[in-house]
Amino acid sequence: MEKNVTKSFDVIDRDEKAIGSAIHIRFYPLSIESGKGVYLYDSDGNEYLDFNAGAAVAIAGYGHPKIVKAVQDQVEKLSHHCFTLHSNPVVVELAEKLIEITPGDWTKKVWFGLSGSDANETIYKLVPYATKKRRIMSFMAAYHGQTMGSYTLSGHTAQTEILGLPNVVKVPYAYCYRCPFGKDLECPACGLQCVDFIENQVMTTICPPDDTSCLLIEPIQSDGGDIPPPPEFLKGLKELCEKYGILFAVDEVKHGFGRTGKMFGIECYDIKPDIITMAKPMANGMPISACVAPEEILDSLVAGHLLTTGGHPVSAAASLATLEVIKEENLAKNAAEMGDYLIKRLSEIQEERSLIGDVRGKGLIIGVELVRDQKTKEPASLECAKVMYRAWELGLILIYVGVHSNTIEITPPLIINKEHCDKAVDIINQSIKDVEEGKVSDEKIARFAGW
Repeated sequence: MEKNVTKSFDVIDRDEKAIGSAIHIRFYPLSIESGKGVYLYDSDGNEYLDFNAGAAVAIAGYGHPKIVKAVQDQVEKLSHHCFTLHSNPVVVELAEKLIEITPGDWTKKVWFGLSGSDANETIYKLVPYATKKRRIMSFMAAYHGQTMGSYTLSGHTAQTEILGLPNVVKVPYAYCYRCPFGKDLECPACGLQCVDFIENQVMTTICPPDDTSCLLIEPIQSDGGDIPPPPEFLKGLKELCEKYGILFAVDEVKHGFGRTGKMFGIECYDIKPDIITMAKPMANGMPISACVAPEEILDSLVAGHLLTTGGHPVSAAASLATLEVIKEENLAKNAAEMGDYLIKRLSEIQEERSLIGDVRGKGLIIGVELVRDQKTKEPASLECAKVMYRAWELGLILIYVGVHSNTIEITPPLIINKEHCDKAVDIINQSIKDVEEGKVSDEKIARFAGW
């Protein structure tokens, strides 16, 4: 039965008149009023199972009592101060905790901001300055943020309209389903051509090691298509960085804090990075980000990267509470178990649905890539947009990602159970079936183009 979304459409109409589209990526007419646990409720009172978690942010679900209380208590005690000018015990405690839980045995310090963009901006600004090496290497299809430095570090298709700055060199990621070095190559029999290309082509021409400060990588390329690379790729890159004295930096903005089944995604590969950035889930929705880096980087320039509300005490309190919830409720373990279960169920429906080309992921960051032909792998971009819309109609919140806009992204709160998984897979299966049968028109989704 078609749901009533009259009030939601009214909000969306007002939104489009009052708010610039530069802040929009919209997939369907959803106006959210409230949330509880793993469910969201729109302006018309309709209930949705949320398998997006606000772009992988609501890691402990909505309205978790422990996190809510931490926020309320801190607001009553101190709602704001400028950490740039004065210290604060809650913020310092969080910094000490991050130093404790992040992988790596180097002397660490912490920088605080508000979003993944400004955390990665820290790398862009301070690492070349501190090392006196101008270049940074990052990856095609990577998404590191929207501030100018983090935008320059990115390589996503959606970020090509505005030109970035010239000191970042982008190289191919290990996207094995669509290997950039040949259709018939498979890892590790391919000889890791993606790593060899960096060392013997890129470094010998446009990105000399003696002028390259760091390599920045997502341990799982997220907005590029939720792509977990083969372990050999990341290990090869780490060895390359050690060989040439280049810092190995990881962007954990989307998959840190238990989502992959480990506290940080890079730990799935048993690698210790030199720099880590984090944001989205670290306070379960309160705005906060961090960069954990060697002291010689973060101490290299006094007042080198300031935000008036960076190191906000309310967000810090929420982050400390979130870390406690992750530990007390074994959310990383649940992410690993539910992720395995979801991948198994999705792989089963892949046999029925010709649109599904690939199912991949780690823990609860999963990508389902849709193709028009499983042999040619032609991206099913329009069909993916229709699947998102149909899933919303059936009560499931998803988005799509990928440079071809054809990968269903699954990043639910880490508190989900098998019942939630079964319901989500059933809706995904039905949505794909309905699209395959032509039941979702082009006109229906025209207003909600997504990426």
